[in-house]
Amino acid sequence: MIKKTINYRAILIFLLIILLISFISAGIGIVSNAASLTVKENEESCITSIGAYNPFTTDSGVTISVSDELKGILIQKSVDTRLIPAGTGHDNAIPLKFCFKVPEVYHRDYAIAGRFIDKLDCTEGQKVYSGEVILESATTGDASSGMGSATKMAVSTPLNVRVACNPYGWNYSLVYTLAIFLSVSVIALILLRKYRKPKEERIKEKMKKLKQELKKK
Repeated sequence: MIKKTINYRAILIFLLIILLISFISAGIGIVSNAASLTVKENEESCITSIGAYNPFTTDSGVTISVSDELKGILIQKSVDTRLIPAGTGHDNAIPLKFCFKVPEVYHRDYAIAGRFIDKLDCTEGQKVYSGEVILESATTGDASSGMGSATKMAVSTPLNVRVACNPYGWNYSLVYTLAIFLSVSVIALILLRKYRKPKEERIKEKMKKLKQELKKK
């Protein structure tokens, strides 16, 4: 009974050693120079202060993403996927970029015309969203792809996203644009009708005007 227990322990220790070796042989570390980011609604922004390093003995493909708390507010536009060579130190971390767009998060008032005329007063207070930036790695057999399918690791760092609010009054720019467009269209239609008449008809109209002027004289 004692021998069986010792054998089980030996097998368990052996498996743990194998597992630790697999994690030590490949992986990544994360470097972050900013814990918060201020962005604007409907404008594309990028996280550029994140870096990845790989002090291990195997190259590792890395991709950058954000946690579920931020996925609803950071609409992904473009993401870096890079190969981090083995032996890349903390001081030589390779920068990664994550670009995104933030939708409208502040309440707006709309005029009778619907969503075409609006204003934003920023009385709600600044919106702040908290989550994490995540780097996920995998050892790779294809260095050009930057990804792999062996031992996977993930590291993260906290990130607060502050959405700036820029108040403005009723926005009539679209109404003005439509008014100008309609005016130009009416003028163009009048000119088109005037000069689309056949040449003979235009000559007759001129002769008629001349006759009227001669009669007056």
